Amino acid sequence: MKDFLDYFSARKYETNKGYSVEWIAKKIQWSTREEAIGILKVWAHSSRAEECTEEKLKELNRMTDNEVLLVLKALEEPSVLRKMGDKQLNI
Repeated sequence: MKDFLDYFSARKYETNKGYSVEWIAKKIQWSTREEAIGILKVWAHSSRAEECTEEKLKELNRMTDNEVLLVLKALEEPSVLRKMGDKQLNI
């Protein structure tokens, strides 16, 4: 088991450093449903945490690898909302 974990470790593959988009995608793939939702909530920007649901996991499962990486990158960014009547743009 240790060899398997070393194979995917950040020491051998610089692109899979902890908390990179690729690393998060693999972590979600290997986790249980509840753990994966928790990982998504921690990864996502605080304004987008409510988007991290079981439905989002089902969407991610239907996507290709590149699409998953793009969605995870988008979740990391804050959502831009403008409230009605406000002249200020809330980020």
